Amino acid sequence: MPENANANGLNEVGSNARINKSWVTGPKEFIFKYLRYLPIVILSASLFLFLAYLKVRYTTPIFRVQSSLLIKSDANANTSLSKDERFQELFMASDAMNLSNEIEVLRSRPVLQRVAKNLDLQVSYYGKGNVRSSLLYPLSPIMLKMVQLADSTIGFSCKVTLQEGGKYLLNEAKTPVRFGDTIESGGNKFLFLRNRDASQYGSPGNVLEVSWGPMSAMAVTLQGSLKIAQPNDQSTILGLSYEGENPALGINVINALMSVYDTLVVEDKNRIAANTLRFINDRLYELSDTIKGVQGVLTNFMVQNKLYDVENQSKNYLEKMGESAKLKAEQEVKIHIVDFMLEYISNKKNTYELVPTNLGIDEPALLQLVSEYNRVQLERDKNVRTSTPTNPLIVGMDQTLDKIRRDIYQALLNVKQAYIIASTNLDKVDQQLQSHVTALPGKSLGLLNIERRQRILEELYSLLLQKKLEISLSSASTISNSRVVEPATASNMPVSPDKKKIYMLYFFIGVLIPVGFVAAREMLQDKVISKADVEKYTTAPIMGEIGHSESKTALVVKHNSRRLISEQFRIIRTNLKYLISKVEKPVIMVTSSFSGEGKSFVSTNMGAVMALSGRKTVIMEFDIRKPKIVSGLDLKRKMGITNYIIGRASFEELLVKVEGVDDLYVIPCGPIPPNPSELLLDRRLDELMQEVKDHFDVVIMDTAPVGLVSDAVNLGRFADCTMYITRQGYTFRKQLGLVEDLYINKKLPRLCLLLNDVKAEGGYYGGYYGGGYGYYGAYGYGKGSGYFEEDSNEQKGSILAKIRSWLGVQSKKQ
Repeated sequence: MPENANANGLNEVGSNARINKSWVTGPKEFIFKYLRYLPIVILSASLFLFLAYLKVRYTTPIFRVQSSLLIKSDANANTSLSKDERFQELFMASDAMNLSNEIEVLRSRPVLQRVAKNLDLQVSYYGKGNVRSSLLYPLSPIMLKMVQLADSTIGFSCKVTLQEGGKYLLNEAKTPVRFGDTIESGGNKFLFLRNRDASQYGSPGNVLEVSWGPMSAMAVTLQGSLKIAQPNDQSTILGLSYEGENPALGINVINALMSVYDTLVVEDKNRIAANTLRFINDRLYELSDTIKGVQGVLTNFMVQNKLYDVENQSKNYLEKMGESAKLKAEQEVKIHIVDFMLEYISNKKNTYELVPTNLGIDEPALLQLVSEYNRVQLERDKNVRTSTPTNPLIVGMDQTLDKIRRDIYQALLNVKQAYIIASTNLDKVDQQLQSHVTALPGKSLGLLNIERRQRILEELYSLLLQKKLEISLSSASTISNSRVVEPATASNMPVSPDKKKIYMLYFFIGVLIPVGFVAAREMLQDKVISKADVEKYTTAPIMGEIGHSESKTALVVKHNSRRLISEQFRIIRTNLKYLISKVEKPVIMVTSSFSGEGKSFVSTNMGAVMALSGRKTVIMEFDIRKPKIVSGLDLKRKMGITNYIIGRASFEELLVKVEGVDDLYVIPCGPIPPNPSELLLDRRLDELMQEVKDHFDVVIMDTAPVGLVSDAVNLGRFADCTMYITRQGYTFRKQLGLVEDLYINKKLPRLCLLLNDVKAEGGYYGGYYGGGYGYYGAYGYGKGSGYFEEDSNEQKGSILAKIRSWLGVQSKKQ
C-alpha cells in the first residue's frame, strides 16, 4: 500500500476530528450536556417550593401593632403655669427629658405586670387545630375562674374538650364535668364557666387549650413582643410596636401600656405633693401653738409694764435697727426651717418618706441631694410592690437612701452653720445699735424682743400657708407629661411569615442543591465523558463512538440486525476504509490504556461486522494474561497461540468457528505462559501471522492494554492500524497523555481512537460519529426515530440507566 494514500486517509479522519471539535465545544453541546440534569433541578425546586408552601400554610401568622407616644418635659406640661416660675417649681421636674429612661420605664416588669393585670392576661385560651393552635382573644367559649392556687409562681395548663349538655372533658379524663363545678388538680382549685357572649364569633372547635401563668411570666412574655424606639435623636416621640398572632390583643396591650404610663406619672407627682403637704401641715400645727404662746407673753408684758407707744422715743435708732432686724429675721426663719428639716431627717418614722422641697432654702447642693433622694425613694417604692425588702436590689436602694440621707443631714448642718454665722454678724451690728439706746428703758427693749420673735414666727407661718396653697393648686391640676400621637393600629397583612422571602429562599435552596451537586461532580470529574474531552487532550483522530449496550451477550452485531449499536460498528467499518483503503488484507490491532475499557467487546463486534461484509475474518486473542474473547462468545477452548508458538499445535487446530456469523473465526490465546512478553517475540509468531494473512481477509488482534504491558507495542509490527479504545466515564483523562505520546512518536501504526460505552446525554450521543457519517444524534435521527430496532433490554433499563447516568454510576457490562 502506498504510504501517501494511508497518510491522506489519516489526514482526512484528523480533519473530520478538527471539524467535530469546533462543533462539540459550541453552545448547543453545552446546553445538551447539562440538559439531562434539568429534571433533577425541577424536581428539587418543586420539592422545596412544596416545603415552603407547608411552612407558609402552617406557620402561625404574626401581626404588627404600632402606635406613637409624645413625651413632653414637665416644664411644658402645663402651659398655663409655665410663665410663673414659682408655680413651675412646684411641679418638681427638670426641663431636660431623658427618653432612654422613659423607654426602660415603659418596658419595666412592674409596668407590664399592671398591663397584664388590667387586661386579665394571666389566662390564655387556644383553639386546637390539626396542625397548630390559635389564640382566642378577646372572647373564648369558656372562662377559667381560679378558686385556690397551690403556688402562685408556677403556671399550669390543661386541655378542655367541649361536649353537649353543658359538659366538658378535662385533659384525658373519660368522665364529663359540668360547667361551674369546682375541680382540684395538682393542688389548684378552679372551675370553668360558659361564655355566652362568645357564641356570636362562631365555634373555634371542640378542643381548647387553657393555660394560667404568674403575672411575672406574663410580663416577660410581653417584653419579648414589645419594641420601643426613638425615631431620631431630636424627637421626643416614641414608637411603640407589638408583634403577635392576635392583632386585637396587640392593640389592647399598646393602649393599656400608654394608659398605665400616664397613670404612673400622675401618681408619682401626686405622691410628692401629698408628702410635702403633710410636712407643711405638721409644721403649721406646731407654729400655731408657738405663735399663740408668744402673743400671750406679749399681751402680759404690755399690760404689766403699761407699754403702749415707744416708737417716738427711739425713732432714730429703730429705723436702723429695723433693717438689721429684718435681715436677722430672715436668717432666723431659714435657721428654723433648717431645724425642722434636721428633725424630719433624723426621725426614723420618715425613713421611707419623701423629703419636702421648695421650703425656701436656696442651696443648689442641698436641693440636688433632696431631688436624688426623692427619685431613689420613688424607684424603691415601685420595686418593693413586686418584691420583698430583702431583695438585693431593695437592700442596695436602702443603702443608697441611707447614704443620701446622711449627706442631706450634713448639708443641712453646713447650711445652718452658714446661717448662724450670718446671724452672728447681724447680732454684732445690732449690738452696736443697742449701745445707742442703753438709755432707753429696759421695758421697751423687752417689748421689742417679744415683738421681733412674734414677727419671725408669723412670717414663717405665712410662708408655710402660701406653700400649702401653691402645692394644693398644683396637685389639683396635675396632668401626665405624655400624649398619644397615633392610636394603636394593626397591620392588615401579617409581617411573618414573609411569603415572598420564604418562597424565594426555598426556591433558591432547591435550585442550589442540585446545581451545587452537578458543579461539584463536574469539578471532581477526572474521567472521559464526551468526545470533546478526548479532543482536548490528544490530537489523535477519532474513528467513531460506540453507544452503551444492555445486551447480556458480547456479540451484538448479527446478520440483519438493525439495532443502533450495530449501525455504529458499520459506520466504524466504513470509516476504516479511509485509513486502510489500499491494504488488501488489513491487520487491525485493538488496545487500550488498561483493563475494562471494552477491547474484547469492540474486537468481537468489529470482527463480526467485517465478516458480515463478506470478508473472511479472524479474531486473535493476544491478551494472553486476561483473555475474554472466547468466554464472551461462549466458545469451548482448544489449542491456542501459545501452543502454536511452542510447537505443540498446528494452524488448523487453532481455528474456532463462531456460530451465527458466517466467515468469522477466533484463534484463542491458549494456556497462559509465565513469560508472555518474551513469548510474543518468538519467530514462530511471525510464521503464525503469515499463515493468518494467507487464510483470512481481515485480522483483528485483541491485545493487552498498552498502559499496563508492552505486548501491544511488540505486536505493532504486524498491524496496519491501531484502534485505541477509550471508555466514557471509565478512562481517566490524564491517560490520554499516553495516547498523545503514542500518536506523536508513532509508536503504534496509524493510531486512531474509538470512544466506547457512550450514553445519551440530553437526548443525543454527544456528537455525530465517524466524521459526520452517523445517522443519529443531535439532529433527531437517534433512538425512536424509526431507523433502528429497539433493544428490549435497553427499553426495560432505560429509567435505571438514566438515574445511573445522572448520578455518574458506571455500568460494568461493557
